[in-house]
Amino acid sequence: MFVLLVPMENKSRSDPTCERKKSVKCYASKVLKESSVSAVSAIVSTGNIPRKVFRVLVFLLFTAGFLYQCIKFLSYILTYPTVVNIEISRPNKYLAPAYTFCNYNMIKRSKFCSKNPDLCEYPDEEFCDMYPRYCGETQTKVPKQNTLRNEENLIESGLEFGHDWKDMLIVSDMVNETVVPNGPLARVNIEELGVTNCYSLNDRVDSPLEATYKTKEMFKFDDDIIEFNPEENEIFYPDAKPGIMFAIHSPFEAINPFEDGIFMEPGNLYRISIQMEEEELLPYPYKTDCLNYTEMWLKANKTGPRSQEMCRHKCLRDITEDCFNCTHIESLYPRRKQFCNDDGIHYGNYLFIVDKLPHCSGSDYEYVVDSFESCLLNCRENCQRTKFSYHVQESYITQKMMINNTRTLSRTIKVKIYFDDSEIIKIRYKPQYQEVEAFSYIGGFIGIWLGVSLVQVVDVFESVFLITRYCFKKGTRKSEEQHTNSYLF
Repeated sequence: MFVLLVPMENKSRSDPTCERKKSVKCYASKVLKESSVSAVSAIVSTGNIPRKVFRVLVFLLFTAGFLYQCIKFLSYILTYPTVVNIEISRPNKYLAPAYTFCNYNMIKRSKFCSKNPDLCEYPDEEFCDMYPRYCGETQTKVPKQNTLRNEENLIESGLEFGHDWKDMLIVSDMVNETVVPNGPLARVNIEELGVTNCYSLNDRVDSPLEATYKTKEMFKFDDDIIEFNPEENEIFYPDAKPGIMFAIHSPFEAINPFEDGIFMEPGNLYRISIQMEEEELLPYPYKTDCLNYTEMWLKANKTGPRSQEMCRHKCLRDITEDCFNCTHIESLYPRRKQFCNDDGIHYGNYLFIVDKLPHCSGSDYEYVVDSFESCLLNCRENCQRTKFSYHVQESYITQKMMINNTRTLSRTIKVKIYFDDSEIIKIRYKPQYQEVEAFSYIGGFIGIWLGVSLVQVVDVFESVFLITRYCFKKGTRKSEEQHTNSYLF
């Protein structure tokens, strides 16, 4: 059997005309025909003009779509979008919260009468029958009626005659010979229009100390137990209600229990279960634009605020102390000077003093407000924020709960804080796209719109390089020939 072999025409064979002319167009056509990119090679190899025009239009249209989607995607990426992940965990280590407490009655009667005996008197029997707890078991002086009516709630009076933590705090496993409550801290009682002494346990506001943590022992955390004496026999106003203002908060922030705390009554037991929430933000250029206060605190030799809220209160303190030589009454950051009076102009929720001109640069109130605003702009969100929420269950102290088991009902306040099986809710902001993900998305756009793989992209760059090099060599050769001809003539 004979097989007739017919030689096939080599379509990739070079055109004799192109070989003779050696033009850039012919060389580019040759290179693109050999390209692995099917769309480009199909356009170049097509001899039918209408089909070639159609394929060129389709290729340009898809290229425009690819470029549009890439530009939109890259524009979105450059806004640095974030996603929020919520995690719930039960760790073996728990950031210990801080506790701030105040006596609801701002002025301690025995202190006031000891300092101002002419403003006090011994009560009569009728008065004691009307207010038995006010008189107490022993005969003590009480403020005169004129004193009660004419009592001016001066800013410093509540601090001078306020209650001491040693008299209020009966039991606490957080207090020992070396660790005592921080205070007295001035806190404003808005309803009573005065200031009183408050104290904090385990707070780290403007402190060089590291935060403390609760560690799980065996299978549970140790509970915090606190017992208060509201000092009912020391209330200043006879019709006042005795009690303790109590608040649980982050150790890096100071708060006012009269605004963010709970009122605790004598003779009651308060069971409090705590839940902690952590929020992790991202620094610039992400939209959260947070500030790492812990890092700044370490760089500043463990000084300065460790939260955005304390940064704002430090701005308020510094501005008033530098410009008015006194501390703003609403500043929760530790003060260095006496409090200012309450005559002033309001800026938002803050009050500036107007009874004297500021002695800082500018000597006008516009400069004070501008400086305050400028300082606030530097107080960005904390990159890691901690919030405590809690549920309170209130009940009575029964005789079985009392150690001595006396028939007299206790008038103290007991607080038991539970950490068992405490869940931590973590809210984390993360970049929506990592570098690898962005590369993958763009690769997907190339594949969808142009049907090109990474290998083919390299082939395209190679083709462009070869054509460019050919143009350069051809131009160089022409210039050399012209130079030679001019030399001969």
